[in-house]
Amino acid sequence: MNELPTRRMSTTFPSGESSGVERWDSPGAAGATSGMNPARATVSQRRGFTLTELLVVLAVIAVLMGLLLPAVQAVREAARNMQCRNNLKQLGLAFANYESTHGVLPGGVGRYGCCWGTWQVAVLPFMEQSALAEQYQNFGGHDPGPRYDNPVNLPVTTQRIAILTCPSDSNGTTPEGMSKHNYAVNYGNTTYSQTAFEGVPFLGAPFRAYTRSETIDSPTPGQPITAFAYRFGRNVSLAAITDGTSNTLAAAEVLQGRPGDSRGLTWWGGASGIVTSLRPNTDEIDVVAGGGCVPTSQPSMPCSDQLGASQPRRMASRSSHPGGVNVVRCDGSVGQIADTIDGQVWEALGSARGGEVASTTK
Repeated sequence: MNELPTRRMSTTFPSGESSGVERWDSPGAAGATSGMNPARATVSQRRGFTLTELLVVLAVIAVLMGLLLPAVQAVREAARNMQCRNNLKQLGLAFANYESTHGVLPGGVGRYGCCWGTWQVAVLPFMEQSALAEQYQNFGGHDPGPRYDNPVNLPVTTQRIAILTCPSDSNGTTPEGMSKHNYAVNYGNTTYSQTAFEGVPFLGAPFRAYTRSETIDSPTPGQPITAFAYRFGRNVSLAAITDGTSNTLAAAEVLQGRPGDSRGLTWWGGASGIVTSLRPNTDEIDVVAGGGCVPTSQPSMPCSDQLGASQPRRMASRSSHPGGVNVVRCDGSVGQIADTIDGQVWEALGSARGGEVASTTK
């Protein structure tokens, strides 16, 4: 016979007053839980992932990462590309301020050529680097004065100039610790000698290099300086750029050479400029005469260190950005030039007085 529930009243609150609440207790309630079957209790426990389910989840995560990683990399490259263009904008302002102060642009190289400072030293005061410029000794001079790689100039040439460094490239140095950079000035539409090449006349440039010299880049050691027949690194005014400053390149990107490669060493005349007879990121060779050359395929950087009739000193604009190179024009405007640009249009952008009109930057 079942027992009837017993009536029990909760009598007091903590204050001692009666609650007036009734409770009814079942005689079997106390033993209901303690008497539960253990096998039934395990049914309520949460079941874990099987190995198959875990593998499926991991595969889904891997697919999502594969989809997201290129997007993340693209966003990061876009940010680096924007910083690169901003650097070129600052360089364009430095050129404009130099020209405003001196009435001319700086020479691409010094009066006597390769090794006693380039445009890079000249514009340091206009990039808030006056202290470095003042430390440089024998700027624009000649032997026996110190060259760019002399120990007295290494405190300058071992410095990395942030404005002249593209974040998309790897930073390089020489064995002496001299820094390489990513922007070079425009030496025109032919070669460093700034004369006709392969039937194409030289049509002027905003920066001058080894004008009219196919092989010589400096006086012969021991030669009386008065016997040196060339006048390198002449200054050019903006007024002399008759094609218009918006139609003429001032500077463009270059890649820093790997160890043993002098490209990007813009403290040295032989790597201080680009020419537009070579298209951007071309498979044609850079001719790095007097310096080191280490060809690479990734990125494409073919080169030779040997001069020849068909291999005059010249260097292409190159970059790590997909599809093109960043440039700054003589009016200070910045943009990107596609690798696929028509060769004649690219040559026109390199000339300063060819009479062409070109508008190709993005």
